[in-house]
Amino acid sequence: MPDHDVVAALAISLDGYLAESDGSVGFLEKYPMTDFDFDGFVAGIGGLIMGSTTYEQAVAWGWGWDWGWGHLPTMVLTTRTGLPIPDGADVTFSSLPTPKAIRSYSAATPNRLWVFGGGNVITAGLQGGAIDTLDLTVMPEALGNGIPLFTGPVPGPIELVQTTPYDNGAVRLVYRVGGRPPDTPS
Repeated sequence: MPDHDVVAALAISLDGYLAESDGSVGFLEKYPMTDFDFDGFVAGIGGLIMGSTTYEQAVAWGWGWDWGWGHLPTMVLTTRTGLPIPDGADVTFSSLPTPKAIRSYSAATPNRLWVFGGGNVITAGLQGGAIDTLDLTVMPEALGNGIPLFTGPVPGPIELVQTTPYDNGAVRLVYRVGGRPPDTPS
């Protein structure tokens, strides 16, 4: 077992959606990442893991170069072939079941593994006990509908271990979902 945790970290709407129904995340655009010490978070990350839909969206956004995580090794969970790999990106693909893929990639990743999304990957990782920390930044926006964070029930216990309110109305909620404490900055 690695000496670091696996964190599912993402922004969601007040009513629990990752994105609007069409997959867009325009509701996040009025909240600059500099408001959230995103650079400090990324500095502790050793790799990313995500599903193919999230991956395709990240590639369309410019692969995280503007976000500061484009240099991180990434595993994409998919059975599809022929997905593009951005120039300079370290991307591998896996068709293993989600919890097994997360555990395997975490064991090979220095520092924290960041489960970037989407909802199917996060839910399967939580259901399979492969995610230690759920780090949610809840944005003060209610979408009314969209792509939900959870695609099925998530077993407990889930313990709230940190809250951080931001001046822009967002709130960061960090939960421990396994037996180990999360690697969160103090």
